[in-house]
Amino acid sequence: MADYELRDPIHKRITFDEFEREVIDHPFFQRLRFIGQLSLLQSYVYPGATHNRFTHALGAMHVAGRLFGRVVQGSEAITERLSHDQIFGLRRRLRLAGLLHDVGHGPFSHESESVFPMLSTLALDWTWWKEGKPTDRQATHEDFSVLLIQTLAREGVLEKEFAQDVASFVHGSVKPSAWFAEIDAQAPTLQKILKQLISGEADCDRMDYLLRDSYYCGVAYGNYDIDWLISSMSVQEVDGRLALILAENGMRAFEAFLLARYHMFDQVYLHKTKSGFLHCLTEAIQTREIPLQIPSDAYAYADMRDGRVIEMLFDAAKRPQNYWSIQVARRLPPRRILRLQESRPEDMQLLEELTHLCETNNIRYFVRRAGKELSTFGEYGTAPEMFVARQRIGETQYVPIAEYSDLLQKYNEKIRVADFFVLREDAELFVKCAEMK
Repeated sequence: MADYELRDPIHKRITFDEFEREVIDHPFFQRLRFIGQLSLLQSYVYPGATHNRFTHALGAMHVAGRLFGRVVQGSEAITERLSHDQIFGLRRRLRLAGLLHDVGHGPFSHESESVFPMLSTLALDWTWWKEGKPTDRQATHEDFSVLLIQTLAREGVLEKEFAQDVASFVHGSVKPSAWFAEIDAQAPTLQKILKQLISGEADCDRMDYLLRDSYYCGVAYGNYDIDWLISSMSVQEVDGRLALILAENGMRAFEAFLLARYHMFDQVYLHKTKSGFLHCLTEAIQTREIPLQIPSDAYAYADMRDGRVIEMLFDAAKRPQNYWSIQVARRLPPRRILRLQESRPEDMQLLEELTHLCETNNIRYFVRRAGKELSTFGEYGTAPEMFVARQRIGETQYVPIAEYSDLLQKYNEKIRVADFFVLREDAELFVKCAEMK
């Protein structure tokens, strides 16, 4: 029985034990209370979306546990190969990976990554990396997640091999420990399957944030049947290797899950007001209107919260020369003219014409690009990562999900959008010039 539980509007009850509470109570994780889940969306578009990375991470841990119970503990293909202690150790690792998958997010999440330090400045243990120390590049929030997880190991909060396995679920370049290598010998490809449950097409991260973001934003786009979807999943041996399986009667729940994600991106995450303000925030950071510096030290980084950036913005907005900070602080969004599809030649021709119009008439503009797809299943050159168990008389056939799903076959194309904005002061001039054209 769990030692603790808390109430949650999405999952009703989230339980955890003393070991997990020690991690939850650590300042590294408690900091997520002060990192908003939806960045500027909650400030300027959906006033009810006041939730944070803290509650999402707890929800992801809960869903990871549910997925493990169904996919691993409920699959004879795994339980026949591994001991009780090994299965318990894997469950611990997967739940902690769900809990810590976002621990490295900076202030305003992805928006502060433009000023992240170089990866080489982080005091990381490179022996965890599959290829050794990588070529230097700018650090990402996943790199900082590994830094904080390694620091938890240095403090003794997590055992080192345990921490490495958690990091291997969170970061694609981190290899599992020697402990996991023994398991992989008994159950090949299991590590890859478990990683899919943390960062894949049907993972604990997406399963939580779609429901949570939809609930707090007050929209219905992100709703899907999580109970039916999880109950439809398992692991079976296919062509001599373990594979993630979806029962045939769970296919519609999975497709609804994919569509929920797609519609949330189209209607919520790529909202025009958020996109416009994010451009302003990025410019305020990059032009040094606000003195945001992201430290490489784990403890100094753990002191970086949304509130610090907010105060910097409001302080900078007191000075009339700080245009970008003023736009954000006073809620003065740029004007989006059109959303264009990059797959349409006529839209790209129109984008060139709009750009030329603005440059000819000294109209200040910018373009925000984004892309999304239903899933990556069926992409050329990739092995199928999930199969559908299709029942036939006297046998079960395992069909790659991209071949089975009509939805994926018809609609799984990458959508690339380009939002064309002009600054609000130039919007009237843009309209006049466009009418004269």
